[in-house]
Amino acid sequence: MSDYRFIKFSRKQNRADLIFNRSPRNLLNHEMLEEIVDALGQTREDESLKVLTIRGASGSFCGGLELQERTSERVGLIMPLFTRMFDYLNEIRGLTIAAVEGEASDGGFDIAAFCDILIATESSTFCHPEVSFGHYPPIATAILPRLVGRNRALDWIISGDRISSREAHRAGLVNRLVREGELIEEMERYADKIASYSAPAVIWAKRAIDRSLYTPAMEAMRTSESTYMIDLLNNIDPHEGLKAAIEGRLPKWRDK
Repeated sequence: MSDYRFIKFSRKQNRADLIFNRSPRNLLNHEMLEEIVDALGQTREDESLKVLTIRGASGSFCGGLELQERTSERVGLIMPLFTRMFDYLNEIRGLTIAAVEGEASDGGFDIAAFCDILIATESSTFCHPEVSFGHYPPIATAILPRLVGRNRALDWIISGDRISSREAHRAGLVNRLVREGELIEEMERYADKIASYSAPAVIWAKRAIDRSLYTPAMEAMRTSESTYMIDLLNNIDPHEGLKAAIEGRLPKWRDK
């Protein structure tokens, strides 16, 4: 797949750039996820790749999965593809850089947090709203506690509060905070700096950290996905909550 509809992907020498391009919020649907997986699959085991940048078009990073993709008819198709995207991101040899402006919500929050380096504008926000419609974010439960600590991750996930980039920076999630209009410049500067280094040094420095810290995270991601698909979705409330969110009304919880 080379002609993409919902993303832009380019590769030049030892750098690749992925842009979400489904305005206005860059919401993820099945076709867009297929395109992302295809693009990442082209580069995931390339030892000459030193850096991959990911950002959104139209002033938003990514608003996450479309609600319709979570319905019982669609979720069995979307979740394996969603998980494969993170498998491929994890297999990228070089450094991955997320450049966030606007919102990074739901799956968009997951993608930004999963990258090695996160650069964000001062007005950007992060949010996991899934619990409000009877679901929870499987990827976030596996990786956020390792990034910001167990209690803060639990607070962010359960409350569904919108987190400012300043708070995310203080918590250690955001590496670099920039003023509006400076995001692309900072991303380019950082990416060019990494691309100027030796590929083995970049790759093995990253792998050394990941082997000591993140190997259990991928196993945890599998466990969380299984819990989501088998345990959570066998209840009534997740389906009622999602239906209510799609219909724009308050859910009628049955607590089962």
